[in-house]
Amino acid sequence: MTNLIATNWLAGSETEELAGKEMALVLSGDGKVRTVLHSSVDVEPNESIDAIWSATVCARICDNLHRVLRDRRFFSEELNLDDQGRTSEFTYIAQGRDRVLLVARDTSRNRQALTRLKHLAYIDDATALPNREYFLAELEKIVEHQRLREGRSAVICCHFEGIGLRQGSVSTAHYDEILHELGGRLAHELRGANSDKEDDYERRSVVARTDFQRFGIILPEIENGTDAESVTERLTLALQAPVEIDGKTYRAQVHAGIGLFPQDGSDAATLFQNANAATEEARTGEAGEVKFHSGTLKLRSLQRQDLEVELRSALDRGAFALNYLPIVNAVTGEVRAVEALLRWPESVMGSHSTTKVIGLAERTGLIVPIGEWVLRESFDQLKSWQDDGKPDLRLSVNLSMQEFSRAEIAPRMAALMLQVGVQPSSIDLEITEKMLGRDAVAGYRATNALNALGVSLIVDDFGTGACSLAQFAHSPVAGIKIDISLVNGVETCERDLAACAAAISSAHALGLTAVAEGVETTGQAELLQQHGCDFLQGFLFSRPLTAAHMREYLADGNKDTAL
Repeated sequence: MTNLIATNWLAGSETEELAGKEMALVLSGDGKVRTVLHSSVDVEPNESIDAIWSATVCARICDNLHRVLRDRRFFSEELNLDDQGRTSEFTYIAQGRDRVLLVARDTSRNRQALTRLKHLAYIDDATALPNREYFLAELEKIVEHQRLREGRSAVICCHFEGIGLRQGSVSTAHYDEILHELGGRLAHELRGANSDKEDDYERRSVVARTDFQRFGIILPEIENGTDAESVTERLTLALQAPVEIDGKTYRAQVHAGIGLFPQDGSDAATLFQNANAATEEARTGEAGEVKFHSGTLKLRSLQRQDLEVELRSALDRGAFALNYLPIVNAVTGEVRAVEALLRWPESVMGSHSTTKVIGLAERTGLIVPIGEWVLRESFDQLKSWQDDGKPDLRLSVNLSMQEFSRAEIAPRMAALMLQVGVQPSSIDLEITEKMLGRDAVAGYRATNALNALGVSLIVDDFGTGACSLAQFAHSPVAGIKIDISLVNGVETCERDLAACAAAISSAHALGLTAVAEGVETTGQAELLQQHGCDFLQGFLFSRPLTAAHMREYLADGNKDTAL
């Protein structure tokens, strides 16, 4: 009877060449081989199954042997044999008080075939991202999950154009490379993109190519529309950054639409349809436009348009201004540099947050002319102070992502310095960890060009980004600026103090200077000085000053000057 069962069970494999370890064995409850009925590998009676499979697989088999002997029931399951993708189906049939028939069939071929079919069915070849079918299937699962828990989700559709395929200015091969790069940027920007964890809907997001010129993104867990808007603006900026292939630069024009669950659709199909409708509406505006589908939230789009008009008007009429904040030597207290801070017009700010205004300026491209104004104005002021008896004074200026990403950043900077008459060695350009990380992927193209020009590069908000020490070590940056969130707690939190000390030590080990920003108390200054911090900045020394008040501050020997 046992031989008949084993023979019938293996009959399905008779037309295929046996692959891997296929066998029918009678085992005792302790995992010893008692009888070999069939085996594609050498197995001897009384041999332990440890000689056949890995320790992990054997442990699972022994657990199942005990289960079958206890329950006296037929049992079958598939196990992963190794990290090479090999799998086997194990079937257990009780044969007596202490005997179990174990039949093992190799299922690797079937699993590989299914994986390949799934790949063909759900993966877009050009981008290696999931396709529309996968996207909709995942959206259905996420919508159902959020419906049960009364949660909120968002669907984002990003339409890109202007690359030139239809006009014949880019080859199909280059177009595919561009698509692959754009898809990779989206996946990089999102947390847990396309995770295969079936039960982790709150943490993972889905990125797919849903149409010829469109990407779809699912944010499975959001608090409100502002969350979705913030992510969409970040993704839009990433997609609009230039792509360089074989010496040519391509730029995509991107429009995005957002659909929110449940208000814009209680099912996957409706939600996706409405997100696409919002995208079509966004395409009627300028590149970088983001539209919500919800009628209530469309009002916010109109408000953003009004804000954009006001920004352009403020730039045209010269309504912007600069303040300056000193950076002092941690030991002597002497001013080493001043940081230029953009002061937005009251007519622009109103009830809007600085983050929102800056985000709009970046999305519309206005940040570039605004940034050029800041550079020219601050360079002129630095030249005036240097000519007025402060020849060693340095200037620190923040660069935006769009300014930093421009291919001509170094020559434009050089031309401006030459025109104003300031030396590159007097300039510190502040960039974020995120900007450095992106430039690291491009082989430090921008940072190397700026460094070759003679300016110093400082990584701002150090300790809040995701840039690795390896990227710092191989980059041409000259220093770091420790974020205020760490500096605030140095007197009361040992971990914050330890984090600052570690940042200072790491910087010095890499040959970099360390600046601590947001210093407000003497105690903070003393602790940072004790741990070797090179320079300090914050309200302890001065609040942001106008150019005129900064001139007085410098002339009075750094004495605090109140506005």
